[in-house]
Amino acid sequence: MNKRKLLVIGGDAAGMSAAGKIRREQPDRGIVVFERERHTSYAACGIPYYIGGLVESSDSLIARGPEEFRKKT
Repeated sequence: MNKRKLLVIGGDAAGMSAAGKIRREQPDRGIVVFERERHTSYAACGIPYYIGGLVESSDSLIARGPEEFRKKT
């Protein structure tokens, strides 16, 4: 068991990708992600569609919320 924790600063695509890779390779390792915004993983490429009114709710741009990342499965 690896007792060292991984600290990830930034919970968007790159940060969560790194955290996910470590989670898959070392499922018992502790991972802490710091993100200053409310959402951890969202479709940034969809923002122009939201601004343009083609996407009604910004919630539809959310790929996964913090609770989904907390699951170890």
